[in-house]
Amino acid sequence: MLSLEQLEMFCAVVRSGSMSRAAALLHVSQPAISQQIRALEAEFGTQLLVRTHRGVEPTPAGDALVRYARRILVLGRSLRAEIEALREAAAHRLVVGATPVIGGYALPCTIYLFRRRYPDARIDLVIANTTEVLQRLQDGLLHMAVIEGPLPSDVSLQDHWATQVLTEDTLVLVTPAKGPLAEKERFHVQDLREVPLILREKGSGTRRAIEERFPTGGVAFEDLNVVMELSSLEAIKTSVEAGHGVALLSRWTVRKEVHAGALRIAPLDGVTIRLPWTLIYSRTQSRTPLERQFLRTLRSPTERGFC
Repeated sequence: MLSLEQLEMFCAVVRSGSMSRAAALLHVSQPAISQQIRALEAEFGTQLLVRTHRGVEPTPAGDALVRYARRILVLGRSLRAEIEALREAAAHRLVVGATPVIGGYALPCTIYLFRRRYPDARIDLVIANTTEVLQRLQDGLLHMAVIEGPLPSDVSLQDHWATQVLTEDTLVLVTPAKGPLAEKERFHVQDLREVPLILREKGSGTRRAIEERFPTGGVAFEDLNVVMELSSLEAIKTSVEAGHGVALLSRWTVRKEVHAGALRIAPLDGVTIRLPWTLIYSRTQSRTPLERQFLRTLRSPTERGFC
């Protein structure tokens, strides 16, 4: 098999016209040069160099080898440079998965603050529901993920996955600020049998937390008066604001609308639904310094700076 080292040695001999001078240029011994030249001649089954009164010169086959070798060496150097650039870029790049509440309302500030300290860091944030995030994580498409709500019962995280609860969120009952649904000051869990309820889609952590919390107070999940299932938090908030129903949403996601008077958080008696925010990452895979630092930042309540 040809090697770049052999081709480099051959080109050096032809360029300098001497094996001894080529050995000095490459900082190797002359016997090492001679050995590689013999290996090349054995590979091609023909003589590649001849000795003349002017020194060592290539045969016609040697001339052909030099032309191709120079092109191959240029390509080899380009390949090394490109791979090195990719390796350097990978050392400064993280792909983090998050569910919509965390990815849309908490992690953007974490990433912003982190990049102020590490300007060369590139962090790509992938937002999807819990099922999709976990699938991407197990497929090796994410370095780590943060999800809200319980883990799906059909997902098994093997021993090489580590999990850590970072904080806990609470679902609140959100109503329009005006209209018939806003006239009721407080609600009881039994009211959810009659009041139109808008839920997240199946596969989301919020939806799973609601499903696991019911039955409660004599109300089964099937008893809830679900009128719509939407995959977008913004679509749910818009529907509630328009008076189409109420929703159980993370307190994080409605702060702006409540402050602006577009939505209202109504007290809900008889049930409390909490959502853990869980960090998931590989326990066994080697990590770059950037990945280790971002994990430390997420674990630190004072550094992560959730929005």
